[in-house]
Amino acid sequence: MKAFYYEIEPYAIRAYGYELTVLPMNDGVYRVFSEGNQIADLYPEITDAGIYWNGFGHLSPRLAEEIGIQIFACEI
Repeated sequence: MKAFYYEIEPYAIRAYGYELTVLPMNDGVYRVFSEGNQIADLYPEITDAGIYWNGFGHLSPRLAEEIGIQIFACEI
């Protein structure tokens, strides 16, 4: 599912004091890196109630949601 994916170039975001790099993937997943190490793959779930961020990795739901908010801000 492609939610709001436009380019495949990585970009930097900041979430809860962490400097992160986001690499959009062709399948709508966003690969997240910290200091060059992959920490998660996130994807948006778009519902009538809003956008929720889920993923694979070792992130708390709160951090995943904050990263998702930053991704959304960069993508629109």
